[in-house]
Amino acid sequence: MRFTATQTCTLTVSMLSGILLLAFLVCPCSVFAGKGPEAVLPQPEYDFGTALEGNTVVHDFVIQNKGDEPLIIHRVRTG
Repeated sequence: MRFTATQTCTLTVSMLSGILLLAFLVCPCSVFAGKGPEAVLPQPEYDFGTALEGNTVVHDFVIQNKGDEPLIIHRVRTG
């Protein structure tokens, strides 16, 4: 089989299209989509100091959404 210059160019463009399609299917959110929600804690840790047994200690942790989609928090666990 012989390819002319036009056929070779068409084949190259076709292969490039296939590669771009494969890249989009494998990693659709990296380049082509928004970044989604992004939880940011300005103060991720807090030292409660010494707490006596039976006493309640309280601190509000601020969570900011720096992303471009709503941030939904389903569950919070203490550690």
